[in-house]
Amino acid sequence: MNEVKDLIATNMANDVILPMIREMPVICKEDQKFLVENKEHLGKVFEKTFMWRTKIQKLSIVSDDYCPTLHGKFHQAILECKVQTDQLFYLMKDFEMAKLDCEILEEEIKELKFPTEPPTRKSLLEAEKKELELKFKQYELKQQQIAANYRMAEIKDWVEIQESLMQQMKEQGMDDDEMWNKNAGEVRNMFFLTLTNLHGLAKSTDGAETNNLMALARFSVQQARELGIFENLVVQCNEQQRQSLKFLGELK
Repeated sequence: MNEVKDLIATNMANDVILPMIREMPVICKEDQKFLVENKEHLGKVFEKTFMWRTKIQKLSIVSDDYCPTLHGKFHQAILECKVQTDQLFYLMKDFEMAKLDCEILEEEIKELKFPTEPPTRKSLLEAEKKELELKFKQYELKQQQIAANYRMAEIKDWVEIQESLMQQMKEQGMDDDEMWNKNAGEVRNMFFLTLTNLHGLAKSTDGAETNNLMALARFSVQQARELGIFENLVVQCNEQQRQSLKFLGELK
């Protein structure tokens, strides 16, 4: 995988960065020389600059404060995975469209440079303009390749996180239908989440936020009581969540 990525960086330097520097001289000769001398480094900059989130950042998204239950973590993980997979497919389509655009530009350049009659000054300028478009389209293709690699890294990490969570849920006795049914664990997840959020109420100076946090916490407690699982959930509460229940008058 690293070899493939390094090859993309090398190609980026030689096939895209170098021609753009040489053929679009908007900068002075000294600056051109600097960019040419550092083209391999700049290729790595394009390829190695991390897109989206690292593995530890992904895990923070499904941490206990945001997703208190395994089931809640799992459904957040599959949501993140779906978004990344969806965007990868759009990127794949755009990549293929860009390749076709390149082929069309190449044909148009040939027609302008080598017409049946001698080329005019205007047709040669049009060819030059399309060559510029082609070079930048090739630059976009390399950027899309890099982005696709990072999209795949996102998907792989999220699948790995999901598999770990599924194993833990199986060990707790949850079957496949329950795992994939968001409603199956929503009351439990919401119960712990709203109590955790309510604990930060003391720091809030926003009346609307206060009312919202209180309303959500009371609703989640009500739902737990109606399902007859309140006492079971209380046993699993951490100290912050227990303090929130005391604040609501649900515990002494």
